[in-house]
Amino acid sequence: MRVTLVNLMGGGHRAEVMGQSSVAEVCRLLVVGPTSQVELSVPCHVPLADLMPALLRGLGPDLADRGLEHSGWVAQRLGEPPLDEDDSVADHGLLDGDTVHLRPRSDQIPPLDFDDLIDGVSTGIKGRSGLWRPRTTRLASLLALAGWLLVALATLPASKYHYRALIAAEAVVLLGAVTVATSRLVVDRAVAALTGAAMVGFVTEAAAFGVADAGAGGDPASTARLMLMAGSVAAVVGAGLLLLLTAGHPSARPLALAGTAVACGGLIGCGLGALAGLDRTQTAAVIALLCVGARPLAPVAAFTCAGLALPPLPVEPGELQDDIDPEPSAEVLARAAAADLNMTALHAAGGVLSAAALVTMALDHHWIPTALVVLVGLAQSLASRPMTSTWHRAALVLPAVAGLVVIVLPIGAHAGDGAEPGWLAPAVSLAFALAAAGCARVLPHRRMTPMWGRAGDFAHITALVLAVPLVAWLLGLIGLIRSVVG
Repeated sequence: MRVTLVNLMGGGHRAEVMGQSSVAEVCRLLVVGPTSQVELSVPCHVPLADLMPALLRGLGPDLADRGLEHSGWVAQRLGEPPLDEDDSVADHGLLDGDTVHLRPRSDQIPPLDFDDLIDGVSTGIKGRSGLWRPRTTRLASLLALAGWLLVALATLPASKYHYRALIAAEAVVLLGAVTVATSRLVVDRAVAALTGAAMVGFVTEAAAFGVADAGAGGDPASTARLMLMAGSVAAVVGAGLLLLLTAGHPSARPLALAGTAVACGGLIGCGLGALAGLDRTQTAAVIALLCVGARPLAPVAAFTCAGLALPPLPVEPGELQDDIDPEPSAEVLARAAAADLNMTALHAAGGVLSAAALVTMALDHHWIPTALVVLVGLAQSLASRPMTSTWHRAALVLPAVAGLVVIVLPIGAHAGDGAEPGWLAPAVSLAFALAAAGCARVLPHRRMTPMWGRAGDFAHITALVLAVPLVAWLLGLIGLIRSVVG
């Protein structure tokens, strides 16, 4: 008689086991009891202690109660010690067709005596340490894969072949196809990770060889910018690959999202410097404005990556009955937590990019970058008002504070030499300190009226509107428009 073990489990325990294992992760065992035997399909990754009640129920309705007479039951293979009940079927190495005996704890099957010396020696050798197993074969194959990929990466730069960039690009295409196939079709994460890492290496080599060939005999500064852009391309490819590999791992998805966002921001910055010829202050202004403009998209991207599709708001009365089916609470709560982590990662990535941009602009002591730091910092600080997460607010406010600090410190350093008055830096610092003291006293104990909320919205929009023409002026677009218009 063949029985599926989950059919013998009732209530919440059955639901738990079904949630932990799939139909493909079962092992068919022949379970032998004192008076009967039954063939069961058991989950591979459930501890044996959780399976024991169902095993006893499959052999007879009264075996579980009879175990009270002899301190319970143990499961063992013929001639072997009892199996550890804290380990699963897979941990014990049980395969389809194996036989497991259920015996009273006080009447276990004794170890077998060998009537053949050769058989005994063979059994003893099989139990030694360092035995070659199927997982050892897999580990050796993975090490060989990693080694040959490293050899391929090392031999291409040493070659004097003129089409090294083309060879590296072809390797990228090949390894990219293998990575997608192994991660999506075969679902082998280890092979996909190794081939994906090698693909990132070949992307770097292809970009470096292409830049070196294009910049041979050219300006060293331009070549350096192109090399930096090539590194940014490799970083974007690597981050995208990490995002692909973490599709089935919600805990690692926020890190992949943050890395992808930072890599894309770095690529945009390097591209603006290498292709458009912008200096670092102009590039920082564009990056800061892009961070402010793209920040409202973070919640949408976070919910999408968590698999949550929020229903649209009803427009017609008939639409009030759409999408009203109840959702499983456990699944919704898990995805909501994943969406929150994704949103934190995206805001953190935006904070890193905006902090780098604001500090870069603050180091340029002209009035336009300084005004941009103040306006963008004000906009980011005001955008944090409706947020309830400490991490989200910190990702918006801390870059603004860093930019303001970098502005104030040089003012104090140059005070008294004729550039700035000596009282300006202390006065600005004391003004911010008094504002912080007022916030510490008033805000925790008072709910602000809607008038202040509307004033904050107006200040937020005003700061963004004023920042756009300043960025255009910094990029030289105002002069270009004036020359065209005449």
